[in-house]
Amino acid sequence: MTNIKKSVLILILILQSCMEPNTEDLWSVSIETIMQTEGFARSITVEGSSAFVAAGQSGVQVWDLPGHSLLYDYKGYEELGTFLEFEDLALVGRDAINDLLFVSESNQDVKIFHFDGGDSLIYRNTIMSARTKDFISYPSGSGQFVMYSADNDDGLKWSIYEPVDVFDQINWNPVYPPIEDAELYTPGKPLGIDSDGQSKIVMAVDQLGVELYTIDSLGANPEFVGRVDTEGNAEKVTLSTSGVFVACDNAGATYIPFESFSTSKISFSFAQDFTVDHIATNSNIAVLSLGSKGIALYDISNPESPIERGVFPIGYSYMSAFWEGKLLVCSREGLQLITITQ
Repeated sequence: MTNIKKSVLILILILQSCMEPNTEDLWSVSIETIMQTEGFARSITVEGSSAFVAAGQSGVQVWDLPGHSLLYDYKGYEELGTFLEFEDLALVGRDAINDLLFVSESNQDVKIFHFDGGDSLIYRNTIMSARTKDFISYPSGSGQFVMYSADNDDGLKWSIYEPVDVFDQINWNPVYPPIEDAELYTPGKPLGIDSDGQSKIVMAVDQLGVELYTIDSLGANPEFVGRVDTEGNAEKVTLSTSGVFVACDNAGATYIPFESFSTSKISFSFAQDFTVDHIATNSNIAVLSLGSKGIALYDISNPESPIERGVFPIGYSYMSAFWEGKLLVCSREGLQLITITQ
């Protein structure tokens, strides 16, 4: 009887040791600074050494990253002589070639501003639709840009825009394609979008998974390739060189190789114990934004079998982006600059 008890005890100890993470395999993070945005830092785009931040109810901010200092802080803008405050900025984009800044409130259309690095933010006009969930843009040709958006009503929405003088006001109007061709219908409900600006566009379509489109070049008509279902709701997508990483809310994350969209429909799930809102990648590192649980790091040297390298409770995180080998995390505490040690 004693031998049986000893055997059971040894088995329990073995099982417990197997459940403990191997600390030698974990990576570490160190927070260099937290740039206080006052409002929740919800979205970011980086241009050189400057970060443009959608800071929720605090509007849009421009930060000098090396100096950790706030350069510009815009609580609102002037339209037709009236000052209008931003209510809750959720998205921000930058076109440095055309001196433009794009912002969007939660579930709203996209506003265009002229911003040339000075201290003024000049409103131009509004584009896309009132159910814009995500967008990405690229300068195209001389004085043009192309924008792709995940429209929760209409599907994949896109246009080429150029400036037009309207009663001494410079507006950016769509010049291609015709209106009826600027929306590509999907039975899903688009929530996120990404593109390489050259040959691929991917879009998260909620309960129906992820869609892949191809383009011959920037500004060419997108062609639908296929759709791959995911476990849980596909919310945000991130392109890699070989496939797509998908944030699937309370079903964790998924990796989909490009060939799956046209052939096998195979996908690879990971981080299934987490609620994942966004994924940023750089080389072999994937950073998963986990909302109230902070961030999780994964080794994606083999993207079909990611390896967890640690979970870090740095505060409520919305999304992240890489800058010069460091990590910028948008959080409720502000914009966090973090070093990852592998």
